[in-house]
Amino acid sequence: MGKTKTRIYLWDNVKVLLIVSVVMGHFVTQYTGSSEVMRSMFVIIYTFHMPLFVFVSGLFAKSSIKNDKLRIDRVISYLLLYVLLKFVIFIVRISFGHNSAFRLFYEQGIPWYMLAMAVFLCLTYALRGIKPQILILITTIISLLAGFESGIGDVFSLSRIIVFFPIFLLGFYLDSNKIAEVSRKPAFRIISLIIIIAFVALSFIFTNQFYSLRPALVARLSYEKMGSDLVGLLSRIIQYILGAVISFAIICVLPNKENKLSYIGAATLPIYFIHRPILYILMDLGFGDFVMSKGGAWAFLACAVVLTFLLSWPPLKIPFDKIMKFKYTKILRRY
Repeated sequence: MGKTKTRIYLWDNVKVLLIVSVVMGHFVTQYTGSSEVMRSMFVIIYTFHMPLFVFVSGLFAKSSIKNDKLRIDRVISYLLLYVLLKFVIFIVRISFGHNSAFRLFYEQGIPWYMLAMAVFLCLTYALRGIKPQILILITTIISLLAGFESGIGDVFSLSRIIVFFPIFLLGFYLDSNKIAEVSRKPAFRIISLIIIIAFVALSFIFTNQFYSLRPALVARLSYEKMGSDLVGLLSRIIQYILGAVISFAIICVLPNKENKLSYIGAATLPIYFIHRPILYILMDLGFGDFVMSKGGAWAFLACAVVLTFLLSWPPLKIPFDKIMKFKYTKILRRY
């Protein structure tokens, strides 16, 4: 009999924290201009949430490139979701009177991740002949150099794709079981807890100083737009180092046990897709200003957590599962 593979709930719990952070991060950006709490929370969330999200995506993308074959269906699924999400957001924006344009090859909002996943899979497959260590080193150097080119930005979400590709590769080539095993060492867990507490405290104490890293944390801008080439380069290096340290610390402190929220880890895609259009609607209806005026920043952030839980309703996952599992290549072969 084959050996039964034990589920590692650590990764479910990591995904839960990540998707809550993604939703909360978009709530936070609505009021960073007027709330110091939101600026501190922006730094805390954006330091780790997309780097770790992309890393985990790479960690579990191995099934998409297996036996020297690329699952084209998975690539098509991501591209389809990219177009669908752009269209949904476009409809929502114009419905509330915003001057919005549907630009297929330009993206600065959340659909970028769907496009990036399709590109990551294709690039990883195309470059599979290069040794992982060398490939990660080369793509990291390219990322650092790309910031010097002012033309690299939101067209094809190119800046974010370049910046996060080394992180995706790191996840793709590492072993999830070994990471989970190493993260359980008591010394790592204690040190990680201290690091996280210190980072959160410093983010609130030195809010404006830490918030100056925002241009680097969003990974969309050239060094020129960050102030200068030197400032931009140093900011991107800090982004990589700080993101890696905080991300690993989070992995270490989260439990490797099933809990009542672990199921949310399997519903990250529908939550990611649906929450942004809903937030646009809520803001246009004045919900954000109402909550901020009555309950303040923490009440508004609590609404982000509630929305995440609501969107984890299992039936919402069904259409996304169908999109991700559909055999598009069978249709293409007919033509």
